[in-house]
Amino acid sequence: MSAGRYSFRKTVVAVAAIGSLTAYSGSDASASPPAPAPSTQTANGQACQKLASAASEVWPNPTTVLTAATFNAASPASAAAPAVPEHCEVIGFMNKRVGTDGKPYSIKFHLRMPTNWNGRFFMEGGGSSNGILSDALGSLLNFPSDNALAHSFAVISTDSGHDNSIDSDPNAQGGEAFGADHQARLDFGYNSYDLVTQFGKAAVAMYYGKPPAKSYFMGCSEGGREAMMMSQRFPTYYDGIVAGDPGMQLPKLGIDGAWTSQAFAAVAPAADANGLPAIGKSFSDPDLMLVRNAILGKCDALDGLTDGLINNSAACQASFDPATAVNPVTSQPLLCSGAKTDSCLTAGQIGALKRAFAAPVNSSGLALYTSWPWDAGISGISNGTYNQGWRMWWLGSYAAAQSDAQRYTGASQGRWLAVYSTPPQFFAASPGNSAIGTRILQFNFDVDAPKIFATADAYPQSSMQWDQTVSTDLSQFKANGGKLILFHGLSDAAFSANDTISWYTALTAVNGSSTADFSRLFLVPGMNHCRGGPATDRFDMLSPLVNWVENGVAPDSVPATASTPSYFNAVARSRPLCPYPKLAHYSGSGDVDAAASFTCQ
Repeated sequence: MSAGRYSFRKTVVAVAAIGSLTAYSGSDASASPPAPAPSTQTANGQACQKLASAASEVWPNPTTVLTAATFNAASPASAAAPAVPEHCEVIGFMNKRVGTDGKPYSIKFHLRMPTNWNGRFFMEGGGSSNGILSDALGSLLNFPSDNALAHSFAVISTDSGHDNSIDSDPNAQGGEAFGADHQARLDFGYNSYDLVTQFGKAAVAMYYGKPPAKSYFMGCSEGGREAMMMSQRFPTYYDGIVAGDPGMQLPKLGIDGAWTSQAFAAVAPAADANGLPAIGKSFSDPDLMLVRNAILGKCDALDGLTDGLINNSAACQASFDPATAVNPVTSQPLLCSGAKTDSCLTAGQIGALKRAFAAPVNSSGLALYTSWPWDAGISGISNGTYNQGWRMWWLGSYAAAQSDAQRYTGASQGRWLAVYSTPPQFFAASPGNSAIGTRILQFNFDVDAPKIFATADAYPQSSMQWDQTVSTDLSQFKANGGKLILFHGLSDAAFSANDTISWYTALTAVNGSSTADFSRLFLVPGMNHCRGGPATDRFDMLSPLVNWVENGVAPDSVPATASTPSYFNAVARSRPLCPYPKLAHYSGSGDVDAAASFTCQ
């Protein structure tokens, strides 16, 4: 969510350091704060101000500083956002220090506590490599126009221990420059979430006079990794967790990005403006539609209904091969028998696809990540416009003068080099990140891949030690009554859904049939990274999670709707998302675009 999305009327502003009893408003420290509005605002405004002036009672950490404790009046709903309730807003930081790279670091936090509190605590996960302190409204992920604060949760967020506005360096991958400092790596990996959770719960307990009755964590992408991390490293902190498209093995993604980039570079038809392979031109948008149509032709009906969604993904992976697939539109093989035409792909393109979708390996054949599912969300057309959700990660824009794929020269690869590689590798700014692109095309899977397991005097923990979240030992989380919901788009091009499926399968091997008593996985056919694509990509995971945690009702299905039903030539489309390994089956009658016509079996 962008800063400034909501406009609040400020009624009390207080600034204080932990241990200090001085509060002030504006530039005059001797001035009294402005009087709060009448009625409930008076008592709650005073309580909000007291939180700052008695901050030493909140959190016994001498490094913690509250920079603002502000009482905000309610804000009405708009067309784009829900109403925001009256609440106390707290902003601050802890562990301020100078890093080994000479840059200033601290762990920032942002907390909002509504007057009519529902007794619940909510932490929202971050995204990308964080470095931004969000609005702390409590994003509900796949309902972007709604948030937890509007539902009376106390909400907290953190920047994870580095600030992109001051810790960034254009000559060291920009916002990824924090990778030079080992403590910043650890704060990003797990430490900041530990400390901010503890502070948030303590502040809530002081403000309301009682601790949260239940606590929830929700995130997608990097935030999904953070969610998984909470269930494994801090299993008693949260009663309910939602992990969306989790990057459970993020350090391996740079390795896989080099693998796919090299595969597509081999069939790039020309050089880009940097003189590097024009990866974005290795497949045109119509080419990707050929692949989508071939996947649908082979796999769409495997779930019993031809509807543009591949529910039986496992059967699809076992049966689809682009080298033998048929284009159902033309009834011709996807592989050209001769020269490239508009209705087929060259042998080089087919080979690049097969290589890219397979797991990367080193010269000994050791798998370095996992494979990717064949799914129809690789492309799609809505009102004459091609879906870019998949290609922006693997290929980038077809028309771009400089290759701009996220998994090639974009933030993903810059982060791998700066944050996950030990020692970190930094590159001076160059047009289109050509220096990073050159490095990735020279990536050696025998020499470079092990750097995610490496340590050094300045980096005593490897990135796989502080970042990955693949443990299947959730015994403490389970014993504490915790409930974990995962969801993953089958056309996520950032993190493979197969990785999440493999983890959940391993979790089931450990816990047997009791796995479903505390954890459930929901796969979303056609969905790209966290949302978007030809999919039923709008759903509420928080409500079923709360119902599971507080009422013991496990989610046997989650209703979902398509944010862009025109991908299916429909006015509206809904489906039940089913807990893995169950699939959504058409009942045989009723509207094929309505969830009521489907059951999970």
